[in-house]
Amino acid sequence: MPCKSAVSRSSLPGLQYTINPYVGCQHGCLYCYVPDVLRRFASTGSWGEYVHVKAGFIERLRDDLKRLPPGVIGVSTVTDPYQPLEREQELTRHALDIIGSAGFRASIQTKSSLVSRDLDLIKTYGFELGMTVTSLDEKFRKKFEPGASPVEERAHAVEEASSMGIKTWIFYGPIIPGQNDSEGEMNAVIGLAERTGSMILYDRLNLKPFMKSRLKKALTPLEMQILTEADFASLYSRLTAICRQRGVVARYAF
Repeated sequence: MPCKSAVSRSSLPGLQYTINPYVGCQHGCLYCYVPDVLRRFASTGSWGEYVHVKAGFIERLRDDLKRLPPGVIGVSTVTDPYQPLEREQELTRHALDIIGSAGFRASIQTKSSLVSRDLDLIKTYGFELGMTVTSLDEKFRKKFEPGASPVEERAHAVEEASSMGIKTWIFYGPIIPGQNDSEGEMNAVIGLAERTGSMILYDRLNLKPFMKSRLKKALTPLEMQILTEADFASLYSRLTAICRQRGVVARYAF
């Protein structure tokens, strides 16, 4: 897919810009909101089955950064920067080197253990790494995140990054009542944050049209109906209480 622009402005907290080297995502997470955002690229039947490489992305990135004031770049926001395809394409690795050399900072978010390959660059440029860990139960991963890295591999990547002095954070989201919100689940994710010195950013499940159609594969109609504001208020209260007890900083993501 031709790359018309590599860097976009971002309205997300703490980010001035964002880059997305790929379109689509092979992880195929049932709860992904992106098909509802990129409607011209996604459909209920094909999301998770394709990834487009942005041709000319690296050259465009160099040009874009020359005309922009330095700031924090989110890597990435509508696709995982560490697609399985990244292993051979290395667009994200090249992008990190260009971003750092140009004097920009980067905040990386992924749910792929492939990021371990690039910890050398992340450390060299002082970038931060966020790992999405919705659950440390592999059954949940297989059900809701069929193409993503196994949870043990993700946990190891965070631990490795932390041991290198890299600033890390964990994205615990979306939290789905009845699926990944038990006390055991929360303590496992918070425990990973505790031993790696990571902050936790948490988020709820925000149901959208395309997302609903995919979640029907994993949730019954009754389970879909119980996602109320009261459920989430109770959930957040339990989560933040455990974090306070264990000395972990927790913030609502959006």
